[in-house]
Amino acid sequence: MKRREQQLSRTDKHNSSSWLTTFNDLVTLLMVFFVLLFTMSTIDVKKMSDFQYALQSGLGILEVGQRVGIKVKDEQPVKDMSHAKTQAESRSKPQQEESMQEIIGKAIASLDAETDIRVTYTEQGARLSFADAVLFDFGRATINPAGFSFLNQIAGVIDQIPYPIRIEGHTDNVPIHTKRFPSNWELSTARAVNVVKYFIHSCNSEPRRFSAVGYGESKPLFPNDSAKHRAKNRRVEIVLIKEEQK
Repeated sequence: MKRREQQLSRTDKHNSSSWLTTFNDLVTLLMVFFVLLFTMSTIDVKKMSDFQYALQSGLGILEVGQRVGIKVKDEQPVKDMSHAKTQAESRSKPQQEESMQEIIGKAIASLDAETDIRVTYTEQGARLSFADAVLFDFGRATINPAGFSFLNQIAGVIDQIPYPIRIEGHTDNVPIHTKRFPSNWELSTARAVNVVKYFIHSCNSEPRRFSAVGYGESKPLFPNDSAKHRAKNRRVEIVLIKEEQK
């Protein structure tokens, strides 16, 4: 009887500890499974490290603080291209301005018409200004046939420069009160619109590039104190607007 009790005691001890082996195998497989899930997904290094530490500490399989080495390919730092882009833009900007000035300068010099065209360049773009008498009779907005050839040549200039175009009409301060033009606002606007229409319908220029505005007498170049100054204030201006300014 005593010998049998000893045998049963040894059997119970063996059975009571044998399940630990299976449990350890199961836990190890679970750990490997979760590690594989993380390695197959997009790895966040910090989160992965926190996961490893929590898993190791909670299961007690590895010593607390010991880390399993998972080799993650270091991402190369993304180069900051903003500075290089800014430098490239700063280099190309003067080149574009020089190109525009060169095109306009050569084109204006080659015009057949003996017209005084004032060209100015600003940060906004280029401004071509000429007297209204080149295109219009006094107090009228219909383009003279003599002005068709001039506008045809101007169209050849602006078609070479792919910027939006604003046509501006300006008058002097002499009041106008007609049925068609109650004030200089209507006169200057009608002139600008007619120039736009000519470029689009007669010169086949791209309509989306154009806009028209009439300033009346509000933006004089000179004081309206003499016939000469008033004549210079009566003008049409063609503004080529740079893309970033439109």
